[in-house]
Amino acid sequence: MNVAIATAQKNGGFSDYVDSAKITFYFQVGSGAIDLDYSTNNAMLTKLRALQEKQGADSIYVPRVDVYAGVSPEGSDEANSRVRWKRLDNSIHLIERYFQLPRYNENYFDAKVTIPQIWQNLAAEVRKSDIPNKERVLQCILSGGNVPAKIQSIDKNGATWDNISKKFFPVLRRCDVVIYFKKKSSQGKKFPEMDKLLPEEEDQSFVRVKKPNDELSPHDPIKAPKEKKRKPRKTTVTEYQPLFAVNSNVLYDAALAPNFGVEFPIKKMLSFNVSYVFPWWVAKDDSWCYQIQYWELEGKYWLGDRRFEPVLTGHALGLFGGVGYYDLERNSKGYQGEICVNAGFTYHYAKRFGKNRRWRVQFGVGVGMMRTNYSYYEGRLQNSYLVWQRDGRYTWIGPTKLDINIGYLIHRKVERPSKLHKKKQEGGDDAIKE
Repeated sequence: MNVAIATAQKNGGFSDYVDSAKITFYFQVGSGAIDLDYSTNNAMLTKLRALQEKQGADSIYVPRVDVYAGVSPEGSDEANSRVRWKRLDNSIHLIERYFQLPRYNENYFDAKVTIPQIWQNLAAEVRKSDIPNKERVLQCILSGGNVPAKIQSIDKNGATWDNISKKFFPVLRRCDVVIYFKKKSSQGKKFPEMDKLLPEEEDQSFVRVKKPNDELSPHDPIKAPKEKKRKPRKTTVTEYQPLFAVNSNVLYDAALAPNFGVEFPIKKMLSFNVSYVFPWWVAKDDSWCYQIQYWELEGKYWLGDRRFEPVLTGHALGLFGGVGYYDLERNSKGYQGEICVNAGFTYHYAKRFGKNRRWRVQFGVGVGMMRTNYSYYEGRLQNSYLVWQRDGRYTWIGPTKLDINIGYLIHRKVERPSKLHKKKQEGGDDAIKE
């Protein structure tokens, strides 16, 4: 039996001796059950029974358990994560038949979080071996990406990958449980009545405590209660100041035109908004297309008494201008062009909502003038050629803008002096004394 014995430091007059034993169970592919006929699992069970007898004979207990459960990289990340936890739980439940275990420490991150951990375990096994092409295999593992494909490309018949699968994968499918033992106190009453575990210390040291029913001796001095220290009064107040709002026009979204905008406040009265619309759809046979690139800049003046209104809320008047180009085709007939002028005046109303009032809805309408130069074309020979037909110009004066924006406010945290602290500072040194 490989049991390492070490002497711990004295704590409060007690000499504690620590023993440790490692139990390893191996598992079949995709299984979380402990098969006693597989590998060395039956020998591990015999070792557990011997440790149980040693525990009773030497008057020791288990203050700490470390657990590691591993998997081989054949399955998906989700399947590996699920089977790893089954192996861990089944190993702990088996050992609990022989020892009263404390809360264990799990020394492995979930496969969903650290997928490379599986390959790191394989690399550790390869380093200890003398397999052919060892350095190239390690390079493939540590470089990441599609590791199986890289290793299989080392030789034509994939012999290196087959050798690794047969030799190392069974070793990776295991659960290691390290059990730590400690001597029970030899002075007076035994653990746990006289010894109290300190969970915050890694060495699991013990301290002498009195039982709740112990009576005070008449010779015990009566200690005066300790004076509680007053917590310092907080002199600052945390505020969240809006930096900008990101938004999207749901009317454009409904028309399959992806878009987004960013609006920046300038104090409380002004703001400016930058938006971008970019649908870029085209059929495989080029019989139709829906392609637009449009940029717009808008400035707003927020109405009302802004002392009582949050930033970027309420009523606003604006001035906007935009440029862009487009290609709109249907049934092999379409228009290509660019927007020369799109400018006008807008009216908006915005309101916040949500638990933290970070979300924002804004309605807007605008009137102005839009002018565009375009070329009309038609497709020929199954749209292999686009034949120009004529050029033109179109001007529109009237409603040119309609918005229903859903957005989210991005804030920054700001620490400001509290009102009480300001008053004390204004009152001088005498006002600060308590």
